[in-house]
Amino acid sequence: MTPVSIPLLHGRYRIEEQLGAGRLAVVYRAHDQRLQRQVLVHILRKELLGQETLRQRFIQESHSNARRSHQSLLEIFDSGEIAGRPYMITEYVAGQTLRELGALPLEEALLYFRQLVGAVAAAQAAGVPHPPITANNVILVEDGHVELLENWRTPAADVALDAACYRAPERTAGGPVSAAAAVYSLGLLLIEMLSGQRVVRGDDPRVVAQVHLSTQIPALSQIRPLLYSPALDELIQRATARDPAQRPADAAAFGQALDVIRRDLSSDTRRLTRPPAQRPGLRERINRSTGRIAAPREPVRPDPGVRAQPPAEPPRRAYANQSRRRSITGIVIVLVMLIAFAGFGYYGVSLALDKLTNIELPRPAFDLPALPDLGIEWPSWLTGVVGGSGQVLVVTGVPDEGLNLRAVPALNGQVITLLPNTTRVRVLDGPKVVDAVPWMHIRATLDGRDVEGWASVNFLKPE
Repeated sequence: MTPVSIPLLHGRYRIEEQLGAGRLAVVYRAHDQRLQRQVLVHILRKELLGQETLRQRFIQESHSNARRSHQSLLEIFDSGEIAGRPYMITEYVAGQTLRELGALPLEEALLYFRQLVGAVAAAQAAGVPHPPITANNVILVEDGHVELLENWRTPAADVALDAACYRAPERTAGGPVSAAAAVYSLGLLLIEMLSGQRVVRGDDPRVVAQVHLSTQIPALSQIRPLLYSPALDELIQRATARDPAQRPADAAAFGQALDVIRRDLSSDTRRLTRPPAQRPGLRERINRSTGRIAAPREPVRPDPGVRAQPPAEPPRRAYANQSRRRSITGIVIVLVMLIAFAGFGYYGVSLALDKLTNIELPRPAFDLPALPDLGIEWPSWLTGVVGGSGQVLVVTGVPDEGLNLRAVPALNGQVITLLPNTTRVRVLDGPKVVDAVPWMHIRATLDGRDVEGWASVNFLKPE
């Protein structure tokens, strides 16, 4: 349904469809005529125009949202007012909620959950509110990426009940909003992501909120016994502790503890080996079938006064074995020398081409041995390290205006400039992981001047 009252907002945003309504705003899908992209338009609900407190809250939240920056929070493009109704323009997102996805595998759940923890941490660091933490407010917009938002598809009658299922007990008791309260909500959400069921639920928001004051949150191992991870179980129990002082202080501390567990879970493990079982002989099988068990044979003990001698090997056979071993050793040495000469020859030619003609030879299909440290800047395609210092990469796959080049490796870092697709850059340092995003320190030439900064590795590919 396309509203007739606002078909074109400020001569730029063409309203196409009403998607739903939240606490304060009606949300529309619109098309940005200037930049040719889909956006979301959030307009204050008409029935709230006479309530100045809610009107100011909408404007304040719009300004607060513009100060927070994280890939899992809606990006604010524009704001303003039309016919006395304030509005906000954000990026367009669509997808399934975590509530609709149900129980997730451990690795997938931790991938999504780490993004949510980072989004909440970014909002807490900026001192601005974040959307309520519920499974209905997290949308999987694409493979491997989720967004935390106030879901306009949740019916207005269910919004209070949805939030009450994750409300920290101190909030129900009248305490203020705190960073530890968000950690409690995140802990309950992680249990739901791994088990597919809410720990605290009911039909009345007030009753559900009161349950948090007395209930003991069960351990993850009790809800999903086959998922064995004592460290993760202990972290969730701390996050959902009834006493806020026993929880991680904020989302950033929660994320740091979670990163340690994720590294341990991703480390390689090897199965313990056990000796193969020896099959019983024919006589033993016959004795077992007839009920007779053969007595074990007494081992032959050598005379302590006689020194055991190994059996003598025939002279001709010993000579032949010795000659064969020498031949094999000689062949191995020759092969090693040939491989070494070929490898260093390839290194030398590649280094010369890189320094004199800036031509990169393709990487060989096999793994090259480590290069010696001779004070020479080896070409990155020889070292085998993608993104190594000095490598030339190309910006690719960036939507809209271009790739953000930031002053520091952080999602809330200052944006220096935008790098369009096909821009050639040279790696100075990295990669470095911050806010669950790998960053690369690069240099690019734009309009005849060199610029340096940090950019996401996800949009940098070898030339």
